[in-house]
Amino acid sequence: MESSSILHRFHRTYQRRGYLSRRGYARLDSVLVSQAQLYNQALEMRRNAYELGGVPVTWQDQFKWLTGLRYVHSEQFSSLSLEVQRGTLLRLDRAFRSFFRRVEAGQTPGYPRFKSHHRWHSIELAEATPGMVRDGKVRIKGIPAIGIADGGLPDSSRLKALRITRKGRRVTMNLTYVEEAHVLPASDVLVGIDLGVSDRLALSNGKSIGRRVIDRDGLAEKQRRLARCKKGSREWGKRKAILSNAHGRDSVRNRNHCHRITSEIIKDFGRIAVEDLKVRNMTSSAKGTVENPGTNVKAKSRLNREIINQTWGMLREQLRYKAEWAGREFVVVSAQHTSQRCSECGVIDPANRREKAYHCRSCGYQGDADVNAARNILARAFGGWELPAAVPEAA
Repeated sequence: MESSSILHRFHRTYQRRGYLSRRGYARLDSVLVSQAQLYNQALEMRRNAYELGGVPVTWQDQFKWLTGLRYVHSEQFSSLSLEVQRGTLLRLDRAFRSFFRRVEAGQTPGYPRFKSHHRWHSIELAEATPGMVRDGKVRIKGIPAIGIADGGLPDSSRLKALRITRKGRRVTMNLTYVEEAHVLPASDVLVGIDLGVSDRLALSNGKSIGRRVIDRDGLAEKQRRLARCKKGSREWGKRKAILSNAHGRDSVRNRNHCHRITSEIIKDFGRIAVEDLKVRNMTSSAKGTVENPGTNVKAKSRLNREIINQTWGMLREQLRYKAEWAGREFVVVSAQHTSQRCSECGVIDPANRREKAYHCRSCGYQGDADVNAARNILARAFGGWELPAAVPEAA
């Protein structure tokens, strides 16, 4: 994209695949186990301190505790970078802060739990230094050198954070750098975006992007092969890694596709409006209870799965931060009645929409129902459309 002026500084994360030797993978796995154990020790320390005296333990307290551990048990702790271990303690502190936030908000608290090393997949550094990434390798004390494709990465002096993830047979590096955002040339071109299932996105100018389709047959076959193995056996471990890799590849392909979609939208439009969909509420189970069983449970579960597959949240989040970087206007509006209102005459009638087709019984307008909704989203964001005091009840 062409740039005109610097807007501000921001953090951008680059993801690269990491490459190690067979011995390097074994060493990395041992570091992951040690960090799961450190997390559990730190959690037990916090729990005991509160139960015995009601005294909260802060991350500063645990940093001092870690210093003592590194001094007393130098062979066990000092062979690994201090920043790796501090990152584990900050991860626990983040879990406690999220717990207290949920308590204050009246949500289900979810007290931090002890972690099995089988479910500990990542290493976070409390602070990254420029020397950690150089000559196509990531070098951290106590962790084997990890090869990466460093083409396209910013200067290492801008490195801000680093995260290593081991999942299945893959090692992924997330490298966060401080960069300067550049404003795109000003544009007054407007667009409203409707998020859907039959079409993943529908734009108010009439264009649409087809829904995401996952190769479920291939994943199901890998799942069946895993199910035939004895849990915990060597073959089970191999099959589990193969299935995990398949899910990982699909996730990466989807994220890259979302980036292509959102980058094009940011380049083409200066003012962008999307609907505020409550995906968690929309995908809640219809199963109900024994006393009050739900209806159409199978159909609802299929719809829930399709909604989740379209990753609306990822698309909206990418649009949000890319618009901020590029100096575009990004607006989120209520989705209420956008699919029922006629974008031509403004009449709200639930009977006008029949699946993918929209036919207004008042003015005769006909068109794609999702495009009609996108035009209403645009009108609500930039045209001042407000919902009337009374609207027709759904048929």
